[in-house]
Amino acid sequence: MGVTQTVENEATFSGGVNFEHLQRVKIGALSRPRTADFQFVVRQSVLNRVHVHGDSSPRAEICGVLVGDVYRDEFGPFALVEHIIEGQASTGSAGQVTFTADTWQHIQLLMDRQYPDLRIVGWYHTHPGHGIFLSDMDIFLHESFFGLPWQCALVYDPQSGEEGVFSAQHGKAERLEFLTESDEAAPAGRPRHSALPAEEVAQSPAPAATTGKTAPPYPRKNRWWGTIGRFFLAFIGLLLFTCMGALLGLLLRLEHVTIPDWIQRMARG
Repeated sequence: MGVTQTVENEATFSGGVNFEHLQRVKIGALSRPRTADFQFVVRQSVLNRVHVHGDSSPRAEICGVLVGDVYRDEFGPFALVEHIIEGQASTGSAGQVTFTADTWQHIQLLMDRQYPDLRIVGWYHTHPGHGIFLSDMDIFLHESFFGLPWQCALVYDPQSGEEGVFSAQHGKAERLEFLTESDEAAPAGRPRHSALPAEEVAQSPAPAATTGKTAPPYPRKNRWWGTIGRFFLAFIGLLLFTCMGALLGLLLRLEHVTIPDWIQRMARG
């Protein structure tokens, strides 16, 4: 995992986080077992709030920030997403979303008031009907404002119910496998699709830049009817050629009709 390598290669003090003196915490039941890699753990309560926020805007993209911190357990360091702050006053359209100055002012005000001991560990935004990926603009925003190795981007498609976690470095996005902490129940309804394992992501096709979907292949035509069609066209061509030859022969026999020499030579063979 690229994030793990980046964290390990960083100095012990990275982005305001001292990795040698991380607070040790014990997390609850997880969707998958923890490993020694640096992993992102997202509380189910956070996903529920992201879903509610995203479902409220089924066509235009919305955004917000992920709040939490970097901790340590018996496996090693990990980032825990504990809360969200909705991106009020952000500008969104069907194709992209932008953090405005008013959005950042609102986020900073709530961080100071409600979460003074936590950090912004990433951001989230929606792709209504577009699929799960980071566009070029998303990568630019991530590297500009959330570029630390322990920060991530959560993308949610409110139309398909799919979600995924990404990081971005050097202009390229990387989809990550994240864990879910079951601090509350997921709402009943259509199933949610979490991030794919790394080996499945590597084999899956890259999403399209606009819709994230590939068009179904055109159905193959029946070979039998194709063969008959070719014979039919050949027969029509032969019939027309025969009729033209007969018409030229008839014209040659009419004395009052002047036929050019080149046509007479062609008709006589």
